[in-house]
Formats: sequence, C-alpha cells, structure tokens
Amino acid sequence: MKKRTFLVFFSILLSVFCLGGFVACPPAAANYDPLVSWNEGTTKETIVNFVEEVTNPNSCNYVPPSGRIVTIDNDGTLWTEKPIVIQGEFLKYRLGNAFPDVTLASLTEKDIVLADLQLPEMTPEEYKDEARKFLDKKNHPYLGVPYIQLTFQPMVELVNYLQSNDFKVYICSGGGTDFIRSFAEDAYGIPPENIIGSTTQTQYCCTEDHGTYSCPEYEDDGTYSCPEYENDETYVLVKKRELVKPFNDGPGKVVGIDRYIGKKPIMAVGNSSGDLAMLDYTDDDQGPALMMLLHHDDTRECPDGYPVTIGGHDIYCPYDTRPGDDTNPFDVANERGWTVISMEEDFVTVYGEEIDQAQTGSELDISNEDFVTVSGEEIDQAQTGSELDISNQDFWDRIIQEVTRIRK
Repeated sequence: MKKRTFLVFFSILLSVFCLGGFVACPPAAANYDPLVSWNEGTTKETIVNFVEEVTNPNSCNYVPPSGRIVTIDNDGTLWTEKPIVIQGEFLKYRLGNAFPDVTLASLTEKDIVLADLQLPEMTPEEYKDEARKFLDKKNHPYLGVPYIQLTFQPMVELVNYLQSNDFKVYICSGGGTDFIRSFAEDAYGIPPENIIGSTTQTQYCCTEDHGTYSCPEYEDDGTYSCPEYENDETYVLVKKRELVKPFNDGPGKVVGIDRYIGKKPIMAVGNSSGDLAMLDYTDDDQGPALMMLLHHDDTRECPDGYPVTIGGHDIYCPYDTRPGDDTNPFDVANERGWTVISMEEDFVTVYGEEIDQAQTGSELDISNEDFVTVSGEEIDQAQTGSELDISNQDFWDRIIQEVTRIRK
C-alpha cells in the first residue's frame, strides 16, 4: 500500500470507527477532499455541485444510479497524447520497419487503428498482454518514465469521485478497444466492459499447428459456415484484420455509445473536436447534463526543450488542438456554455508531482514526508515506490493505540 493510499485508508478507517460510535472523528476525516489535485475554483465547484445535485434524492435534478452514465475520452483526456500517441508508439515498437511511413506527430487515432490491422492474427488476450508489457516496461522518449505512469492525476481522481457516487464511467475513445482494456482497470479503475473504442472484427477459430488458425468463412448475407467441432480441437477468439464500422471518433462515438450502452450520458468529457459530437449528444436539454473539454494550456504536461521537431513537424506546448482539427473545440464549448477545464488553472498537478502535501498529510502530523513523485506515486498500479507492510503486528498495534488515544 502506497503512502497516499494509506492516508485515504486511514481516513476511511477512522470514519468507520466514528460511524460505529467508538471515537470522535478528527477534523481530517470530515474534511477529506476526493479532488485534492484540483484547485479551488469554478471548475471544481461545477463538478461537485453537479454530482451533489444529481445524487440528492430531494433534488428536482435527481438521477437514479442506473441513469448516471459518464463517457470520457482517453487520449489527451485521461492521459497524455503529445508529442506522440502512445498506441502509435506501441505499434511502432511491435511492427518495426512495417510501421506506416508517416510521422507519429501527424498520426491521427484512425491512422493508428488502421496500422493496428497489420499485426499478425492473435487472440485478444495475447494482444492485451503484449500491450501491457510495453506500457509497463518501455519509457516515454521525452518524459523518461514508463508509459503506464502518464495518466493525469486530477482526471483519475475525477473518475474515482464519480464512481464513489454510483456513476457508471465509460471510456469512449478513437483508440483501440483491446489496447485500452490492457491497462484501464489498473490505471483508472474502469473495467474492460466499460471500454468503447475502435474495434477489429473477431472470429471463433480452431487452433492449428505453429500458432495458425482455421476460421469460418463469412457469407454475403452475413452468416458464416463454421468448421465441424471436434472434441480434440481447441477453439479461441481471434482478432481479424478488419475494422468494425464506424470508426469510434466524431459521430462514430455517438453510434458506439448507443450500441454498447443504450443510454445517453448525463456527463461527457473530451479534449478535441473528435469529442464534440459526444458532448452535443449529451447536451440534449432533457435533464441535468455536464459537458467538459480539457484544455492543454500548461507547460507542466510537456518535457523540457519544446518545441520538439518530429518528421519536420514542430510540436509545441501548450497545445490547443490535435492534428487534423478544422474546428477549435474550445470556441464551440464557449458558444454552447460547456465547461472548459484549464490544466494550468484547475490542476494542482498534472502527473502527480506537485500536490501540496499540506492538503493530504498535515492533519496526521506526517507532512514532512515526500508523498508524491514526478510520475504520480499515489496511483497504486503504476508505481514503483516502497510498499507499506500492513501485515506487521506492530502496525496494527500503533493503529489501535492511536484510536485509543483519540478516544481519551
């Protein structure tokens, strides 16, 4: 258990004792802030007010848990996508010289998903295993840390805050479904069934020698002939080199939401023009709704030495739009009255290195400890910091002594 997690755990532990009538709660437990990485201001207030309004049974804007649907983009919204798209780096690593002759700086998510089709046929499990090993072991070329650590700490807190209030949070991304599934549950706490991404066709095929597969043939009417099933044969699901249409970006995101959720979101979060259709779909004037766009206006997101030149393209920081954007999404957001999240103004930290430790530890008299690192040590699944051994009896003896002391 990491230090930051311990603080949350300890706060919850004291809350349990308090609710059970054992002890009086110290101020820290009552003042715990689930959005500690967000600066106080209009944006944070808007989020908290919206959540409190739709979860209050006495409010005219109350939404039952079954209707609390949230869709959030991934690249550039939950983790970094500049100056490279991380899935593109994975494919470059995996395909080598077979990777398309186009610079990563100018690749769109659609380019990357189409390049994904060049990979050999494999099962979804094999693909996710390869992707996760890459994310865990390979470092970002400029930031110098494993890719898995490049999640935005405030956005991870937002996801956790929503889930703790019975929101069903979905990722809706132009990136590959299986690529995102390889890490999303560990990185964000979002399970694989809540991932809506660009998807390849799959088939249930018979395995043959040397890792090849015998797959059924599809007919023109959409049916397919399946090989006879034998007791001594092994069948697996195989990713095919064919994209499921439409591509999950722009209007395709709306199709994906309807196809895989079947309900309109009441909250949608993105960062580019590819998310405008999703936000517009959410903003239907039929009930409470919150639409948000993340503005990359903060140099803390970027490595030193910007601009970086890749393939003749200068990538600057901060950046407003992604390659191929013909519409400035923030102009649209301002016109529609949607909330714009400013990384510079609203984030205490980007990756986790700048959280004011007084916000998390002063009440427990351990404010001199170094709680976070440049890579966001507080995120359990992405960290390499020292573990806290809670199996040691001395640890629990100290907890009991502290609780007893507070009772007195």
